[in-house]
Amino acid sequence: MATTMAKPALDVGIVTADAGPLLAFYREVFGLEPLDGLRIPGVGQIHKLACGQSVLRVMVPEQAPEADAPSGGWAGRAGFRYLTLEVTDVDAAVAAAAATGGSVALAPFELRPGRRVAQVQDPDGNMIEVGQGDG
Repeated sequence: MATTMAKPALDVGIVTADAGPLLAFYREVFGLEPLDGLRIPGVGQIHKLACGQSVLRVMVPEQAPEADAPSGGWAGRAGFRYLTLEVTDVDAAVAAAAATGGSVALAPFELRPGRRVAQVQDPDGNMIEVGQGDG
């Protein structure tokens, strides 16, 4: 028998060598709110940002990670590869991402009537799908 989720949200972790640019990016572009972090001796520092009931964890291990985000786009490798964040204004989010150390991987377009999407990358190259509307 499966367990029951204790919270109606997902928490996601990003591992990085430098939390500063990522924390600024997610606060400034998406308005995520800082929460108390956690230092784990022998492991590293976990910074937390609230997104509704979800939490984005930005983890800086004591030993720097070996590599940056893998290249090849969101479909270039198996596994967890991108976040989808729903916003009220895709164009504003894309402009803010480009101005805050990120990059635009796919400019905003209408995926279907009533639904606009884009893809941006954070300063570490992690892919984020930005969506607006139901369509």
